[in-house]
Amino acid sequence: MSFIDERRVQTREKRLTTLSNYNGTLKGINDEVDVSEIKQKIRTLSQSNYDEILYALNALSFIDETAIVIHGVIGCAASILEQNSSRNVHWYSSNLNERDTILGGDEKLRKTVLRAYEEVHARLIFIVGTPVVAINNDDVNSVILELEDEIDAKVVYITTDGFKTKTPVTGYDIVLHSLLRNVVDRTAIDTTEKRDFINVVTLSENAKNVASIVKILKDLDINFQLLPRFSDVNSIKKAGYAKATITLNPDEGEYFAKELEEVFGVKYIKSSVPIGFRGSRHFIQKLSKALGIEEKANEYIRKQEEELDKRINRKLLDGKSVFLDIDLASAIHFTEFIEKIGGEVGGLGIRYIDTNNRDNLKKINSLNNSIPVIVANGQLFEKYNVLKKNEVDYYISFDNQAGYLAQYANVSISLEASTYLGYEGVEELVKIIENVKNRGDFYDYLRNRDNSKIKLSWLRKSANWFVKQEVN
Repeated sequence: MSFIDERRVQTREKRLTTLSNYNGTLKGINDEVDVSEIKQKIRTLSQSNYDEILYALNALSFIDETAIVIHGVIGCAASILEQNSSRNVHWYSSNLNERDTILGGDEKLRKTVLRAYEEVHARLIFIVGTPVVAINNDDVNSVILELEDEIDAKVVYITTDGFKTKTPVTGYDIVLHSLLRNVVDRTAIDTTEKRDFINVVTLSENAKNVASIVKILKDLDINFQLLPRFSDVNSIKKAGYAKATITLNPDEGEYFAKELEEVFGVKYIKSSVPIGFRGSRHFIQKLSKALGIEEKANEYIRKQEEELDKRINRKLLDGKSVFLDIDLASAIHFTEFIEKIGGEVGGLGIRYIDTNNRDNLKKINSLNNSIPVIVANGQLFEKYNVLKKNEVDYYISFDNQAGYLAQYANVSISLEASTYLGYEGVEELVKIIENVKNRGDFYDYLRNRDNSKIKLSWLRKSANWFVKQEVN
């Protein structure tokens, strides 16, 4: 069933009964989700977390020829400053005050959009909703209709509000839904002849990771376009003319790929996240089979793996344990990679689990069922607790939480700015681990400092103290 004609995309909780609160064991989480409808849990105390607005801004900030108007108070716009650290993002705030939150901020929104257009002449202007707008019920769509008669730019409303979902990846769905409804060329629906290129969907991957995958595609002479990050307006418009779509992370981009297949007839190539030897191999094999270049791709895989095997130390981790704080789609092949270099996974932190991705848990069948598993968006104090009670040698995360947790793991590694996808990712991961092994004195210093901001009374509680079954 297509969702493209719906005005708003459903939250992950409603669409996929997504669970974003859990603290227990691998066996426990498997039992929790092995049902027709996953029962929700709540946190009676939530330390900190991202919301869908941040995820939406993360996706929108990397589209060229656009401007972003964040409709709300100025503080809601501050989160986009992080994106400015890596690129020049054209963003504006409607800067609502107390009076506007009561009487409405339509006029301020109109002036802000006009300013954005006059200053950067963007071809596409996104208006991103915030909690204030969700409460005061501004008629944003009427403002858009008026503006499109005045300016030579498309204006699209991204209907985030910051509190209807506990699963921030819904922000990606909202962006992709809006692009499908408002930007992708609808004439492609009636076109049977597809053009000689594929869509590669990227949402959370940093530039280094994307470059690693781009190298593979170019080595195999595959014509492609990146969407929506690292793209432009024309690329998004012609997404429906592609002959296929593949996602770098199906948990994030599958919504877009499925809708393109169902509505526009663009084949969806289902694949693993290209992490480690097996993940990269699976990604290339699925892609090459769909494009009819299997022989060329298999030879490429053989050469890449032969060269890497010569440089990989299979005893690099020498039996050490690793707590992986990553997303579930990546966990399958990341676990295999850790085992390939001589380590073992002693714990998992994942963002969410739902009816779409729960089978991935069963694929991680080499892990001990008793290892701790946290399903959480943020919640550093729970991870403090688990790491303190379940000693691990390495803590590896995809984001910046590694710095906060360094004192509870022998070695703490953040991959936020590193390459971990594709064959280049394999090499970089090995180099990172080799480098941190040589910095033992630094990590000893961190562990021995009494600088915890968490009271001992909290750490003495059971790790899942604040996670309860939701009661309707």
